[in-house]
Amino acid sequence: MMKAFIGLIEALDLTLTNVRTVGTEILPLDRLTGRILSEDLISIVDSPSVNASLKDGYAVVSGDLSGAGAEHSITLQIVGMATAGKGAKESIGSGQAMRITTGAPLPDGADAVIAEEFCEETGDQVSCFNTAEPGRNILEKGSDIFKGDLVAKQGEKLHPSLLGLATTAGLKDAPVFRIPRVVVLATGDEIVAPGEPLPKGKLYASNMVEICSWLSMFGFSYKADIAPDMADDIRGLIGKYKNETDAIITSGGIWGSEKDLLKNILEEAGWKGIYHRVRIGPGKGIAFGLLEDKPVFCLPGGPPSNEMAFLQLALPGLMKMKGDNPSPFPVAMARLTMSVKKRDVSWTKFVHARIEKRESDYFVYPMKPKSRLQSMANKNALILIPEGCEELQEGDIVVVQLLS
Repeated sequence: MMKAFIGLIEALDLTLTNVRTVGTEILPLDRLTGRILSEDLISIVDSPSVNASLKDGYAVVSGDLSGAGAEHSITLQIVGMATAGKGAKESIGSGQAMRITTGAPLPDGADAVIAEEFCEETGDQVSCFNTAEPGRNILEKGSDIFKGDLVAKQGEKLHPSLLGLATTAGLKDAPVFRIPRVVVLATGDEIVAPGEPLPKGKLYASNMVEICSWLSMFGFSYKADIAPDMADDIRGLIGKYKNETDAIITSGGIWGSEKDLLKNILEEAGWKGIYHRVRIGPGKGIAFGLLEDKPVFCLPGGPPSNEMAFLQLALPGLMKMKGDNPSPFPVAMARLTMSVKKRDVSWTKFVHARIEKRESDYFVYPMKPKSRLQSMANKNALILIPEGCEELQEGDIVVVQLLS
């Protein structure tokens, strides 16, 4: 039986319990920034594969340069040259040196590299004006990563530096969780597509555009469409998209008036309703369920409620579906500059706000602009008034969700 008017914590738990990842795929490393690993990555090579020089200079036997300095040079015989990618066939012994470039394999017999700024080459000899203890300017075999080492764990988000390490480890691709395909369906006789003429009494589909923008920001693949309050049209769109997407988000048409057709249409299609109406303000009208095991998030039509229901419940569910952290926004503790309160202590309330940092402290300012849409557009944070709390006082240190 579908639950009604549940708390935010229970609704989030039910959401995350009922969604799952949507498979995996293997892609080249240069296409994986921001993707989530579905398996551990293991190095298949030692890197570097040999001891290599960190400097342009001369490979030497360290003991030969004992006592060398600015006032006392030591002269060695140059016996060849080692370059990156080629190395040298010759080895060196006491009294000898080999010209070497950065990245070149260290020749046999050498145990140090003296940088060229401490050397002066004359013909086939080099005068050295500094010491070089064993290991000086040498990158040892496997010092970046050894064969069999863990490169990254399952569930890690891949970033450019980590992908660079994976390449160094001998890998060319990696398995990641597939990104869910999402469809956003806006319903309502009053809704007009962006850019179309706007008749009196109509509204542009701002909810749809904002949801798609959030999806784009978090790397989701999506489609969007609009249907009037006609059962056949809504039914047709759901039938059209349910087989080519992994999750459905609807906007409007779920509260329960004579124009709110969506719930009945979904139930006719075999929807398993999990909850409807959550004790959050704004956003209470959200409904969530499964249609052929695919999540369907039915968001209320009012812009503040639509946005908050998406951010607090739909987006975390979608993040889990792509293997990512279901808490997409970081939180901070900030000093409240104005008291805020709510009517019912059994609800969770989110207040639009702007957060600023002064030296080492955060200060958060509740917003009271001229319109709800301006408030939505100009906020960069949300103040959380949790269940069981009626009021947060000016000067309190409070939990703030950071949106930017």
